[in-house]
Amino acid sequence: MRFRITLAASLLLAVGCARDSARWYRGNTHTHTLWSDGDAAPELVAEWYVEHDYDFLVLSDHNILSNTQKWFPIIDAPNSRLTTERVDDLIARYGADHVETREVDGKREMRLRTLDELRARYEQPGEFIFIQGEEITDHFNRQPVHINGMNLVDLVKPRGGNSVREVMQNNIDAVIEHGHEHDRPTLAHLNHPNFGWGVSVEDIAHLRGENFFEVYNGHRSVNNYGDTTHPGTEQMWDIALTERLTELHLGPLYGLATDDAHNYHQAPEGHSNPGRGWIMVRAKSLDADSILDAMHRGDFYASSGVMIDRIESNGKKLTIHIQAEPGVAYTTRFLGTRWLPDSDGDGRPEVGPAGEVLDQTMDNPATYTFTGDEVYVRAVIISSKPHPNPFAKGDLEMAWLQPVVRN
Repeated sequence: MRFRITLAASLLLAVGCARDSARWYRGNTHTHTLWSDGDAAPELVAEWYVEHDYDFLVLSDHNILSNTQKWFPIIDAPNSRLTTERVDDLIARYGADHVETREVDGKREMRLRTLDELRARYEQPGEFIFIQGEEITDHFNRQPVHINGMNLVDLVKPRGGNSVREVMQNNIDAVIEHGHEHDRPTLAHLNHPNFGWGVSVEDIAHLRGENFFEVYNGHRSVNNYGDTTHPGTEQMWDIALTERLTELHLGPLYGLATDDAHNYHQAPEGHSNPGRGWIMVRAKSLDADSILDAMHRGDFYASSGVMIDRIESNGKKLTIHIQAEPGVAYTTRFLGTRWLPDSDGDGRPEVGPAGEVLDQTMDNPATYTFTGDEVYVRAVIISSKPHPNPFAKGDLEMAWLQPVVRN
């Protein structure tokens, strides 16, 4: 049996980076503003990502696109998301001509900037772009089902359904159909599956049409690590991958990291701040089509701080070159599921435990040698460096690579 890496084919060669013009682009596909339930003006959110060296950003507000006119109430009260003080801060930062306010029936309001206005202010070719998106927010029997749609032209309304799985699939199908209608690449990814314990690992395994989910979400309420009765998202990834590749024949499942930021004015404790997780996409240019095409190839990795220079595989070995920081140690775990010998005489191999630790090393570069019986292999890199703004107390900076799948 031979292997293929689910990153781009060019990454299979050690000289891939020198051979073509592809490079790594840093982006976040899930964050919020005052257009839905975030607490910051869209320009303030955009500026945070520009100033922190992101290359692309998806503003994914709930069931809305920032392409119309919206006025937000200015209320000086506890827990208000837009106060006079915050408006004054915006005026001090951007100027009085930039901040538009009005009074209606004795109540003050501020106009929210649209995506087109943000693009005019912040986009720079080859340096920073926005990709229009939406968090399609749906549910079944009060169980939340949230799907991010990327590179949209118009609003995609929640489709509903008769089960969690059907709701999930209907909304993914709607994003795919939207791309066909507008002749452009789109991408749908399942958000925070453990939020409200709404989505099961079986639901994730049966994703069709798109194969992306958040293995790491920086919001404090999404239960990344599971509990005594629910698996964490990493364990869900391994279980779903194994079922997809051995029983359902649906292909690999790719994992994203996002920050799902809502809070830009509060201290980290108890809030969902920006910068906790992101993706690094290896594309030939910084535009929506190239970014999404690379993601569909699996040519990206997820990170909460660990950065990678390059990934190599020749079918015999998988080698990861980590961008090392002085004084920081890196542990690379190679996880996967193995085929086991036929034990019941039916002529078919059996499937071993999902997501075993196949090997572990502190070397850099970190190398795994295939034995030939793997269903898939994926790598997670754990640094010794504490995350500066963690999802949970004690978190270390990490990276999650996409699976290498056996043909």
